[in-house]
Amino acid sequence: MSTVVGTRKMSVTDGCVPGDLLHLDNVSPTTAHVELTLCAEGETPLGPFRSMVPAQRTRALSLDDLVDSDALTPDTPYSVVVVSDATMVVHLTQRSGEEASEARARMSSSAPL
Repeated sequence: MSTVVGTRKMSVTDGCVPGDLLHLDNVSPTTAHVELTLCAEGETPLGPFRSMVPAQRTRALSLDDLVDSDALTPDTPYSVVVVSDATMVVHLTQRSGEEASEARARMSSSAPL
């Protein structure tokens, strides 16, 4: 689980995988215009993907909602760069269950030391 609070530019580096949810919480009194870019080691960045979050509201986005599933490598952890024109709280909820545990185990076993 990760939570990042800031304005303008933030990143979530916990290793998001397809199915994880990014919660974009707009704490400002104006609509937030947000750009998200997915980055993975050794791969071309994906995006930017644009979204809007109404004033003082939350939007939950799955990586699957942003990118065509063919473009995502299921066992690859992604960092997400979030750029916003308003104050945001960005929270990552990692998928749960056996499928997520298996994916994370594969990632950690293949990660160099």
